[in-house]
Amino acid sequence: MQFLRNLPVKRKLMFVVLATCGTILLLVCASLFTLQLYLYKQTLARDLRALTEVVAANSTGAVSFGDKVAATEVLSALMSRPQIVAIGIHLPDGSHWVHVGASDKRASLETPIPADTAHFQGRECYIVQPIKLKGETLGTLHVRADFNATYRDLAGFYALILAAVLGGSLFVAVVLSTRLQRVISEPIQQLAAIVRVVTEQKDYSVRAQKLGRDEVGLLTEAFNDMLSQIQSRDAALNLSQRKLEALIHSIDGIVWECDTRTNEFTFVSRQSESILGYTPEECLGRPNFWDEKLHPDDAVQTSQIWQDVVARRQPYEHEYRMLAKDGHTVWIHESGVVLVENDRPVVVRGIFQDITQRRSAAAELARLNSELMTASRQAGMAEVATGVLHNVGNVLNSVSVSATLVGDRLRQSKIANLCRATAMLREQNGQLVEFLTSDPKGKLLPEYLGTVADQLAREQTELIAEMNSVGQHIEHIKEIVAMQQSYAKISGAFENLSAAGLVEDALRMNTAAFERHRIQVVREFDEKTPAVCVDRHKVLQILINLLRNAKYAMDGQKAHDKRLVIRVGLASPNRVKITVCDNGVGIAPENLIKIFGHGFTTKKDGHGFGLHSGANAAKEMGGSLTALSAGVGHGAEFTLELPVAATVQRRPNPADQETVLITRT
Repeated sequence: MQFLRNLPVKRKLMFVVLATCGTILLLVCASLFTLQLYLYKQTLARDLRALTEVVAANSTGAVSFGDKVAATEVLSALMSRPQIVAIGIHLPDGSHWVHVGASDKRASLETPIPADTAHFQGRECYIVQPIKLKGETLGTLHVRADFNATYRDLAGFYALILAAVLGGSLFVAVVLSTRLQRVISEPIQQLAAIVRVVTEQKDYSVRAQKLGRDEVGLLTEAFNDMLSQIQSRDAALNLSQRKLEALIHSIDGIVWECDTRTNEFTFVSRQSESILGYTPEECLGRPNFWDEKLHPDDAVQTSQIWQDVVARRQPYEHEYRMLAKDGHTVWIHESGVVLVENDRPVVVRGIFQDITQRRSAAAELARLNSELMTASRQAGMAEVATGVLHNVGNVLNSVSVSATLVGDRLRQSKIANLCRATAMLREQNGQLVEFLTSDPKGKLLPEYLGTVADQLAREQTELIAEMNSVGQHIEHIKEIVAMQQSYAKISGAFENLSAAGLVEDALRMNTAAFERHRIQVVREFDEKTPAVCVDRHKVLQILINLLRNAKYAMDGQKAHDKRLVIRVGLASPNRVKITVCDNGVGIAPENLIKIFGHGFTTKKDGHGFGLHSGANAAKEMGGSLTALSAGVGHGAEFTLELPVAATVQRRPNPADQETVLITRT
C-alpha cells in the first residue's frame, strides 16, 4: 500500500483501473470455470448412471448363475471407457464377488454409498447400482470414475481463454485509461507542477489553471486563493522586514542575538563595523568572539555578570569596555532580555551602545565640576572672609574708639598732681603736722587730695567701663570667628533645625553688608512654624545667595527705599517656606523660566551657577526653590520650601536626582 501511495497519480490511476478490470475478469472466469465444472460433473454422473444401469442389467444372468467369468467379461466391457478406473460386484452379504480395474483403490469402494446414486470425492466419482432380477436384489454394482484428465484439459482450456480475455481486456483498459485518465491526472499534475514552482522558486505570483468545476477544480481555486493570501502576506512581511532591518541598522548601537547554549552570535547588525570595526560576518559563528574582545580589566567581572543574567532570566543592563579591531578601547552600554522556552534560557537579545563619548564627556564634566567646586569653594571662602572682615572690622572700630578714649583719659589723668602732692608731704619729713596745720599750702592739701581721689575714682569707673566694652567687642569677634568656622564644616548631615534660626544666621552674616548698603530688613516669622530636617550648610548657602542677590538687586534704589522682607511660615502641613522679597529691579517674564538654568546670569560679573546650585541643593533635601516677579522694576520674590522634620524619614539619595553642578557662592 505504501508503494502505491508513492506512485505518481498517472501510474496510480492506471494501476487502479487495471487492478479493477483484472479482478473482475478473474472473478468472471472463475465463475465460468466453476459453472462449467459443475455442469461437467452432472453430465458425467448422468452418463455413468445410464451406463451402470445397462451393465447391471447385463450382469443379472451371470450373478444369478454365479458365473464370475461372464460377469468379468461384462464388467471389462465397461472398462473401455477412459474415465472408469475400477468396477466391481458386491453380493448382498457385502462380500466382494467380482472386481475389475485398479486394485489400489479398493478401500474406496467399501465406503458406504446410497444405492442408485453418484458421489463425487475430489476428482473421482463413485456410483452404486443395484442388480435386480424380478424385484430381488442379487447384488450391487460399484463403479469408480476418475475425471482428473478431463479437469486438466478443461482448466487448460479455460486458462487459455482467461489469458486471452485478460490480455485483450488489459490492453483495451490500458488504451482507454491512458486516454481517459488525463481528465483526472492532468489537472492534478498541473497543480503539482505549480506547487513545485512555488516551493523551489518561492514565487507566489504563479497561478494554476482551473480546468473544471469538480473537486480538483475546487482544489485548484482554493490553492490559487491561498497563493493570493500568501503573496499578500509575503509582501507585507517583506515590507515589515525591510522596515525592521532599516530600523535595526539605523539604531545608534549594535543589535544582536546570542544562543545561550553555544555562546555564539546568531545575529549582529551592521553597526558593529562602525563601532567595533568588525563586520557582522566576522562576529557570527565564533563561540568566543565576545569573550576575546572584552577589555582585560573588565573581562572577569563582565563574564560573571553575563552568567548571572542568564541564570536570573530577567532584563538587564551594565557597562564595560571592549577592544575594537584597531585596538582602541570602546565603552559599551549593554542592555538585553533573556528569552525562555520550556523553562530553559535559549536566546539573549540586546543592544550594544557606544558610550565612549558620553564617558569622556562625563569625565570632562567631572573635571569641570571639580574646578567649579573649587572656584565655588574659593568664592565661598572669599564671601566668608568678606563677612568676617566686615563684621570683625566693625567691632575693631569700636575697640579702637575705646582704646583711644582710654588713652586720652590716661593722658588727661590728674595722677601727676597727686605725685606732686605726695612729694610735698615727703619734703615735710618730721614736720607733717605743723605743715598741715600752719602752712597755707598744707592747709589746702587735704582738701586737694580728696578732690584728686574723687577724680581718680571717676576715671577708674570710666576706664573699667571702656575695658568692659573692649572685652565685649573681643567676645563678639570670637563669636563671629566661631560661627564662620561652624559654617565651614563638611556638609551632608541632616538635622532638625529652626527655619527662623537659619534665617537669623544668614542675616547675621550679612549684617555689615546690609548696614553699609542701608537696607531695611523686615522679619515676618510665624512662631508656630515647625522645625525642618535639612543640611544646615546647604540651607545657609541658599539663603546667603538669595540675600546677596537681593542686596545687589536693590543697588539702584534710593537709600531710604531699600526694603527686604523675609517671611517664615507653613506652605503645607509637610513643608515650611522661607520667602525673600525685595523691591529691586525685578525679573523679566522671559527670564523666569530659565533663571535657575546653569550658567544663566543677568549680571556682568556673574557666573550663573548660584541659583542653579541652590535649586538643586533644595531638590536634594526634598524641597524646592521658586521665583516670582511682576516684571522689571517690580521687585522679586524667592520662595524656599523645605520638608518638615517629622515627614523626613531618610536623607534623599542624590543618585535619584538629576545630576547637577553643586557650587557655593
